[in-house]
Amino acid sequence: MRRRLPPLNALPSFEAAARHLSFSRAADELRVTHGAVSRAVRNLEDYLGVQLYPGLSAELLMKEDHFPVCSPKLLKGRNRLRAPADLARHTLLHDVFTVDWAIWLHSAGIDNVDPHRSPTFLSSDHAIQAAVRGEGVVLGRSALVADDLAADRLVRPFELSLPASFAYYVVYPQRALQRPSVKMFRDWLMAEARSCV
Repeated sequence: MRRRLPPLNALPSFEAAARHLSFSRAADELRVTHGAVSRAVRNLEDYLGVQLYPGLSAELLMKEDHFPVCSPKLLKGRNRLRAPADLARHTLLHDVFTVDWAIWLHSAGIDNVDPHRSPTFLSSDHAIQAAVRGEGVVLGRSALVADDLAADRLVRPFELSLPASFAYYVVYPQRALQRPSVKMFRDWLMAEARSCV
């Protein structure tokens, strides 16, 4: 019999509560009630059959930035991207998991581009691949587009980037690092995260 996935909508509440070591501070950050965070964590505990935060350590893996990325093809030709205002002549690719185009355009001082037009992808990978194919410009998440930028499949047409409102943490019981396999996994995660920065 196939095992059901855990309640994924509970993970942001768990991560925030573990990082802050407080349901109240997690609720403030997520703009929900204390009870909503408590219920989400309880649902996750019920699914996993274990109690989850006291005695937990939360270490920062990485922060992210958001910035436009596109195929190098879009930097050439008649409608090439030279300045943020040129986005008016290009397709904006939307990713539901990242910062809204409206925020980036406002920060760039651009008001002649409709931030809500063009397709929205439910997968960050699909949005990035559409950008690689030259179908438009996507707001890239630094950790997710690093390989494509390094391989010149994507380029950053503009310098402006915005810090993400979230970060990635590794969370574990403090005593777990006494186990060599857990420590080795934690160390590997930290090294991988540093290589993405």
